[in-house]
Amino acid sequence: MERIVAGVIRWAVLAAIFSPTAKCLGDSPSAATDHAKPLFKHHSYPDAWTAAQESNKPILVYVTMPQCPHCTKMLDGTYGCAEVSEMVTGSFETLEASRYTHALLVEKLHIKWYPSTVLVGSNNKVLDMIEGYVDSETFKRRLQLGIASANNSTQTR
Repeated sequence: MERIVAGVIRWAVLAAIFSPTAKCLGDSPSAATDHAKPLFKHHSYPDAWTAAQESNKPILVYVTMPQCPHCTKMLDGTYGCAEVSEMVTGSFETLEASRYTHALLVEKLHIKWYPSTVLVGSNNKVLDMIEGYVDSETFKRRLQLGIASANNSTQTR
């Protein structure tokens, strides 16, 4: 009987962690779905670049392709995490680019893996290329490094 109870508890905990409504560990379902701003603001790279010039923010390009399970996992899990989505919408000009709808941009960025997230400075230099699925904690650290690099805050004079 104790084994059955322990198994049910273990299953319930795993179900709560991997639930589609719990986007990252510690998120409540209501916090994960409460996004005030759209995650990807721009529809073309020139629009994102123009906005980056005005806002002095780096550009985040999320490159995906249709029917890609890792792309879906990245959107739902990593970008769906409340802390990640707040960082993305608050610190970057954003663009979601598909392999087919933005083929020239994907080629120019030398995308080899899907999904890929490319961080570009307002000077049009690539700051970081994050290839493949990345969990929310690792992704947050990479975004923080990209923001610091864009702001030149890591350089000493």
